[in-house]
Amino acid sequence: MDYSELYSLTVEDLADRSVWETRQQMYYDLRHHGLRRKSKPWPGASDAHFPLSDTIISNLKPYYVQQLFALDTVASFVSLKDQNTALTTAAAQWFDYKLKQKSNLQDEIISAIDAMLVSGRGILKTTYDFDHKKIKFESVDPMHLIVPNQCRSLETADRFTHIQHYTPESYRRQVGFNQDEDFVKTVTGTYSSQAGDDTRRQSQTVREGITDAHERQIIVWETYCQNDDSEWEIYTYSPQNPDEPVRPPMRIPYDHGLPPFISFQYEVKDPGWYSPRGVVELVAVFETALSKLLNEKNDAMTLYNRPLFRSSRSLPNTSNLRFQPGQILPEDIAPIPMPSPPISFDTHMVLYRDLAQQRVSTPDFGISQSLDKQERRTATEISAIGNLFSQSADLRMRTFRMQLSKLYEQCWSLLNQFDGSSLNYFYLETLEQVPQEAIHQEYEIIPSGSADGVNKTFHYQKALGRFQMFAQDPFVNQLELRKSVLEADDSGLVKRLLVDPNFKAADAAEEQAVELGIMRIGFPAQVKATDDHAVHVRTMLDYMALKSSQNAE
Repeated sequence: MDYSELYSLTVEDLADRSVWETRQQMYYDLRHHGLRRKSKPWPGASDAHFPLSDTIISNLKPYYVQQLFALDTVASFVSLKDQNTALTTAAAQWFDYKLKQKSNLQDEIISAIDAMLVSGRGILKTTYDFDHKKIKFESVDPMHLIVPNQCRSLETADRFTHIQHYTPESYRRQVGFNQDEDFVKTVTGTYSSQAGDDTRRQSQTVREGITDAHERQIIVWETYCQNDDSEWEIYTYSPQNPDEPVRPPMRIPYDHGLPPFISFQYEVKDPGWYSPRGVVELVAVFETALSKLLNEKNDAMTLYNRPLFRSSRSLPNTSNLRFQPGQILPEDIAPIPMPSPPISFDTHMVLYRDLAQQRVSTPDFGISQSLDKQERRTATEISAIGNLFSQSADLRMRTFRMQLSKLYEQCWSLLNQFDGSSLNYFYLETLEQVPQEAIHQEYEIIPSGSADGVNKTFHYQKALGRFQMFAQDPFVNQLELRKSVLEADDSGLVKRLLVDPNFKAADAAEEQAVELGIMRIGFPAQVKATDDHAVHVRTMLDYMALKSSQNAE
């Protein structure tokens, strides 16, 4: 495909999303700085901002992070072919080690989750770092991904473009990039082939780089196109010189054959890339109202704390009057009594906060009671609200986990392709080695977290209740049942405390064999209350039978 044609198509895509860009900039400012008062009633009046959306985002972010790191491993593996369970477990533990300890997933996923909560869509780029031999993650600003207006998802898009920014030094470190000095000058804006060309290039840098112009900044567009054979090709060029490639065209070098981007969206509604809304957009009207109430409350406090005065006669030189403690004022000066506010600022602020919190979670069956403190909610009402909140949280987590599953599948494919020979890993502070036969593509990878798993205490209570219900049940594996309780409390306790019954019986038989040797020399063996008497007796009977058969021979 011609680079000039790609450039023209991408510029059209940029124009289609101009309204979305403007909204995102407004919501970013609303979250971080707030929208300032257009006109103050007097100089120095309150211009405060109520951080509603930022508070909600800070409260929601841990729920999503816990989907990855709440349990022992990030994912559960289900083998699609017949193999030993120990191999499947070892593969899950090796995968967990590679993501947690040998990659930057923990840093970048938090940034992607934050972007999802702010703008409605967070993007994580997954590649393999050949220099450091590990998976590399990059949280991509949604503003730096250009998609066609009719795009629904990256997997089905005809094309999309990732905007990248480099300094001249970092650009020269990129293997495979065009390092010709004249070309580098053209893309940095310090070289002009025609008079008056600098102004046009400066304007392109601002618009097409989606960032502030900078003399030492190099903007690179990495465009992914799907050809007629449904194969993805990568075209790399700079919008400041679209006629010459930054890197020769190439196909995606990964076995999974998909673009290395995973998109996390906060909500699912009508189809479209720009359809999902973030928390800031959902609660913007309430945050604006809360900021207005807060400023008016501060204005009222200023007026009440600095009352007006009146006098029955004219006073010369009123500017010389000082209203301070202990100050003697002229006669006939009296304060003007201020009436009580017609509304309660605090009550209305609580109401708006309730409305905003329910807007991003669940409907409330008694929101009007926020103004009526005498009316108590019934137990049925509270239970119904709790159930709806749980269902709403579960829906959000299911949406997030669908994309998380795609992320894990891409990561597992990269590890199989490039890192399948590095078999050592640490698990519970012990050096282990995954068998080579456990590394294959025939797995169903399921994220370990769940809507319940984000609350560790609740998860432990469920495991404990399950243990009490099925204890001594012959149709339930008692060893696994006990293991689930220990894992919910602390995964490290499984290895430290749990003893396999087969190993315990073998230890008891070995202990009895030692005691038999002691008794043969005439030393009495001590019977302990903790002994497994059945195993001890069985071992002695087996020994007697062995001796009897030897004498018979």
